[in-house]
Amino acid sequence: MATSPEPFHLVDFWLAISWPLVWKVLITLLLLKNFKNLPFAWHIRLLRGYRWLLRSNRSKDGPSPAQLFQPLILSSGNALCELDYNFHKSNSTYFADLDIARAHLMCTLFSSGVDYARNAPRRTGILGVSDDLIGLALGAVSCTFRKEVKPFQSYEIWTRVLSWDEKWMYTVTHFVRKDTHRPRSFTLLPQNYSSRQGKLNDLARKEDAIFASALSKCVWKKGRRTVSPEIMLQVSGLLPPQPGQEDVVAKLRDEPLGKLTVSKQFEEYYDLPFKLIAKIEDSWDALKAHFSLESEDIAEEGRFRGGKQPQPLRRNQSQQQQPREEWTWEKVEQERQRGMEIARSLAEMDRLHGVFTADTDALALRRDLW
Repeated sequence: MATSPEPFHLVDFWLAISWPLVWKVLITLLLLKNFKNLPFAWHIRLLRGYRWLLRSNRSKDGPSPAQLFQPLILSSGNALCELDYNFHKSNSTYFADLDIARAHLMCTLFSSGVDYARNAPRRTGILGVSDDLIGLALGAVSCTFRKEVKPFQSYEIWTRVLSWDEKWMYTVTHFVRKDTHRPRSFTLLPQNYSSRQGKLNDLARKEDAIFASALSKCVWKKGRRTVSPEIMLQVSGLLPPQPGQEDVVAKLRDEPLGKLTVSKQFEEYYDLPFKLIAKIEDSWDALKAHFSLESEDIAEEGRFRGGKQPQPLRRNQSQQQQPREEWTWEKVEQERQRGMEIARSLAEMDRLHGVFTADTDALALRRDLW
């Protein structure tokens, strides 16, 4: 009588290996500390940004023009395999983090616009009549390094829309030391920061908390056709109509969508592993916050015994409700023009291709590892 094979369990296999327990613990910690650099980890991190395209993860009202230029903050850290020979975060690794930060920002802001581009009826023609998928392509990126990131040091990636022109959308990203800056509030998806506020006591200026700053330009593509950033902003509800075009924009946003290409059941299955990861991360953050608060209480008690009265914790600013400011088309255009003064420096980089020439002598031809 044939018996069915027992299911394979990775944890049981790992425990069954006849290695000393110390080596197992060390290898496990090494893998956890270097998860960002494991095979396909970049793809998983990118998919976590794509999950915010799902309707189940969107806010009830959706982003508004007042939130167009607000930053999205992504928490990260310097892994062991990201270190260079100076034991600092390698310059090349910043660009992988930029990919993830842009994915989170664009998927959060343009989720409804991507839905429209996927499912809008062909008769509208506003995004083309093809059935090609909508996508965001990176055209250029420039990064300026200011301070080094030490081994295993945590940092935050602040990314926001800077400006746009007829073709390109420009984003600016700052790599900021963790626990030094806090936003006034979270307007789209409120989150709870710890009661400890950002402090600049050890910094001479606020710029000293910035490790690096980057400027990127991206283009929306539907197949081979370029989609204007202004169109994507309008169908996403991020750009107020120009004076005299209120009816046109209102008709565009009220256009009924065709049959959705992605079912709600598929979205639920797709989002399931990411929800599980989010719960694990929340539990880990709560555990770290618990021990951190315990150490703060001990230190506070020691100061109290030394004759200093403990100071009450300040209220978390992220919990303070801020009234939404009305952004008109004129105000958005003013902010766009202000951002273009910086974005033009990256736009001029297209002329760099003309510097290349093969009509010259060369030093040598060498081969890398493979």
